[in-house]
Amino acid sequence: MSPMRSFDSARRALLLLLIAGLFGLAPPAHAQDAPSDEAPEKRGYFAVGVNATDLGPLNDRLSANGYPTFSTELLSVGGGGYRVVADRILLGAELTGLVTPNQGFQGRDVFVGGGYGLLSLGYLFRPAPQLRVYPLAGLGAGGLVLNIGDDGTANFDDVLEDPNRSASLSKGSVLVSLGAGAEYQFGAPGGNGVRLGLRGGYLLSALDSDWQLDQDRLSGGPDATMQGPFLRLTIGGVGDALESIRDNDDEDE
Repeated sequence: MSPMRSFDSARRALLLLLIAGLFGLAPPAHAQDAPSDEAPEKRGYFAVGVNATDLGPLNDRLSANGYPTFSTELLSVGGGGYRVVADRILLGAELTGLVTPNQGFQGRDVFVGGGYGLLSLGYLFRPAPQLRVYPLAGLGAGGLVLNIGDDGTANFDDVLEDPNRSASLSKGSVLVSLGAGAEYQFGAPGGNGVRLGLRGGYLLSALDSDWQLDQDRLSGGPDATMQGPFLRLTIGGVGDALESIRDNDDEDE
């Protein structure tokens, strides 16, 4: 098996493991914020923030060929869940998408983005009843995408004159995340209150593939990666908080 196929197989295995872990950690409805002695506590969250990336080498290559360049700080949007075992050990999984505004170039639409998934391990501290903080380490995989496509203004004859009007280039990475987080729960501790949190850290690109065009390997590609610091705001417990309000209203009636 070639090194490239071995890398792809390892990346797919990590992503499948992540998805399995995410489904396993997803909190069931009505039980997300109700930990018991019989079962580990489970929580889910939505996250939005910023990921700094190492897009400099890619921007240099784009600029040299007349293409527009992109910010190295990408908007991150995603979500995940975690489970607390033995009252202290945090086992988590998350999926994050990275996006930046498209750029126009000579009738083409140019886009750079990506995404990654992580399985994480942390240790929980509770400095106050409604506050929890934790160091966190994660392992996962992801990829960058450079897409050059039509901007929607082409007609039939334009395609006949230039059928190769689009290309999608991608590269994968095995990733390591080191960071920490804090989370504050509104309402009674352990209840159904909304939870606001903040997570930050550094994403390391431990192993990178070559760029690919569809399934074909491209040599000589720029060494751009998703490596860099990140900061994101998390929010969880909204659904259960609303459900609790509805239940209270029903009881009042």
